[in-house]
Amino acid sequence: MHEFAERFAEAWARPTPERLVALLCEDVVLRQPHLPAIRGRDAARHELSRLLRCLPELHGEIDRASGDDQTVFIEWRMKPLRNARTAIPAVDRFLLRDGLGSERTVYFDQLAMLRSVLRHARLWPGFLRYRLGR
Repeated sequence: MHEFAERFAEAWARPTPERLVALLCEDVVLRQPHLPAIRGRDAARHELSRLLRCLPELHGEIDRASGDDQTVFIEWRMKPLRNARTAIPAVDRFLLRDGLGSERTVYFDQLAMLRSVLRHARLWPGFLRYRLGR
């Protein structure tokens, strides 16, 4: 597996804002469906802190990755709960600079995320806080 993808896998196995932003350049740009781009490591740290505060069991498992020194594709599953079969398939495309992510675009089905949350009532309050920006 690509070295960056290995670090990504380690960070998402037990995510913290610090572990995740350690993968990113200072001037990173993060893009995801239906939300404005997140620009800069500080903004990424803030957003990841909010996400993990609202969904504290969120973690991820890598299925496969490929890439080179400039671009890495990581196919993985977001898992909002530790001991449930619920998973949201995703693909992240990272542009790299000096081994760190300078730009990331994630592709995943928002409906799959919503279905996953709706199956587990204990996720509802955190998910709503996150989506409402609180």
